[in-house]
Amino acid sequence: MKVLNLTILSPDRPDLVLPIPFVPDEKGYAVALKDGSTYSFRFSFIVSNNIVSGLKYTNTVWKTGVRGDTQRTT
Repeated sequence: MKVLNLTILSPDRPDLVLPIPFVPDEKGYAVALKDGSTYSFRFSFIVSNNIVSGLKYTNTVWKTGVRGDTQRTT
């Protein structure tokens, strides 16, 4: 499996497509969202031989340089 990109979907702004691997900005961020923003992610990927195994997603929230919640989905 090869991940092509990650799209951030939010009703407050146009879709933001981030290529993989991420290229951080001058502050070291790939993207920043306002506190309390509603958003969802869409991953685009290619599957080889119709097999997907061990797919995991981890989301870590940082606020003012402090690590917050980490959510994992398998």
